[in-house]
Amino acid sequence: MTLLKKVSDTIYSFERVLAIGLCTIMFLSLFLGVVFRYLLSSPLIWATELATFALVWVTFIGGSMGIKQHKAAAVTFLVDKLHGVMRKVLISIGFVIVVGFSVFMIYISISWLSSPNISVQTSTALGVPMLIPYVSVLIGFIFILIHSTLLLVEAAVQEGGQ
Repeated sequence: MTLLKKVSDTIYSFERVLAIGLCTIMFLSLFLGVVFRYLLSSPLIWATELATFALVWVTFIGGSMGIKQHKAAAVTFLVDKLHGVMRKVLISIGFVIVVGFSVFMIYISISWLSSPNISVQTSTALGVPMLIPYVSVLIGFIFILIHSTLLLVEAAVQEGGQ
């Protein structure tokens, strides 16, 4: 578990830096897009596309960060009413579902990204391979899998220890 915690913490540190950088890219590209369009009357055709790609990455990285920090959206009315062992079992079941869904999404993402048409797609304005925004789904769910596996193990250890 110690190795898993170190890996999860290292990924989280990387995610924080990446999220800050991506939000900065979003802000700057949109700001420059507005300045060039309305003040200089010379629109930047790539600004919106770059901001969109950054937003896609922030979405999946942010989702992973939310799992790590226990800040992900959740419906807790049932968990809040339970106490003791039943509460821990229900929390563990939730983590098992998240782990299972993450594994499923990783499988689907790999299948999707390995299809022949993905490798030839390029973005309209930037001309970069569409693999760059598409791979955010795979990486985001790999990170979610690692964080949620750690939370599942911690919940199981805590349950076994009490």
